[in-house]
Amino acid sequence: MDLDQIVFKLKESLEKDYGDYGRTQYIIEKLQKNVQLPKSDYLYIDRMIKLCEPVIEACEDKKIIENSLSEDLVKCHHCEMQIKLDSKSIRKNSFWFHDKCFEKIPIIKTTHQQKIEKIPDRIQPKKIVKSKTSYPQMIFTGGLLVSLVGTTYFLVGEVITAIVGICGASLFFVTFKPQIRSKKKTIGIVKTGIPGFDLFLSAGFKKNSSVLISGPPGSGKTTLGLQYIYSGAKEFDEPGVYLSLAQNIEEIKNDCKSFGWDIEKLIHNGKILMADLRPFKIKEKSIERDDSLYRGEQIAFEHLTKFILNSIKKINAKRVVIDSISILQMQYSDKFYMRQGLQGMLQALGNFGVTSLLLSEVSENDKTPLEGFATSGIIQLDNQIINNEIKRTIKITKLRGIEHSQHIHTLELRDDGLHVHED
Repeated sequence: MDLDQIVFKLKESLEKDYGDYGRTQYIIEKLQKNVQLPKSDYLYIDRMIKLCEPVIEACEDKKIIENSLSEDLVKCHHCEMQIKLDSKSIRKNSFWFHDKCFEKIPIIKTTHQQKIEKIPDRIQPKKIVKSKTSYPQMIFTGGLLVSLVGTTYFLVGEVITAIVGICGASLFFVTFKPQIRSKKKTIGIVKTGIPGFDLFLSAGFKKNSSVLISGPPGSGKTTLGLQYIYSGAKEFDEPGVYLSLAQNIEEIKNDCKSFGWDIEKLIHNGKILMADLRPFKIKEKSIERDDSLYRGEQIAFEHLTKFILNSIKKINAKRVVIDSISILQMQYSDKFYMRQGLQGMLQALGNFGVTSLLLSEVSENDKTPLEGFATSGIIQLDNQIINNEIKRTIKITKLRGIEHSQHIHTLELRDDGLHVHED
């Protein structure tokens, strides 16, 4: 069977809703680019081709199809156990590992043909044991200090109490300064890479959080999302997934080129993955509805969540942008059902170690969108026409766990992207 026939069969499996949508789409793209696939993907292709055979389609016992689809063709190279779609996993040198198994095995860089081996115990690097922080001592000492100040107040009066309190507080801070500082540094930060923006945050977004970017059309939401993904991959070595439900991917790439961003190179190097998830299909002389993202779901956003998690695994992504969540929500009429699914999706993204942006269409007079209550942050963009010129602004409405500016700042669109600065 030649390449075109294989691709045709895989597309047929998509139409029949066999296998995993995201994985099949990914394999089709790789085959069309003549990229060498690992053995597990070829096994998956064989499975999809067999499922599309007329013999299986005509089979009265549907359990054959169900059993074929339930088998996971990716196994951990360490423990030989199957890796489920919703499990965290790591790919190294064409081998898959559970994230826990990968942490246990020091890996030697090898070619694809060589087997990954364990490093002998005698040359394994020693584990760095961090000293335990003395938070119990801090609490105990703080309690003693409060007791001392209270006792002093009743015995000798206010002046001596003030002196004892100031001296005690100073001594407490000097003694436990390393612990206090280390506690502040425990929050992981993800820099946006947008010039001027991180200055109005505590250096960036909180790691593994989800932030809603809302605003009217033309306010810069898509550009901000693209710049976040591009800067992450190029400047901070953090791969990103960009899911478009509004625009053609080629149009988005052209927008990136207009800013001088070589996004094609990052896509080729596996640093960025883009997917067109618009809710319709364009066929010859017709446009058809595409409900593959929500057909037969037990919970809202179930298929989208699986697709995103699959995409994260492929490039070990640290950033995700969904453009836009408003379009996806149009497919659901039950707000409670939709919010429940959205919270589940955001929790899954956080557990997979990604910091995500959800773009949302909203006008100035609209109330906080439904998705705003599920995310840990809300950033509002706006655009106004002043003296026949468009003036864009940005405001951080909510950002849990991160200190940020409370003011409205100017958002300027330049030749190299967005810049944030004070008026």
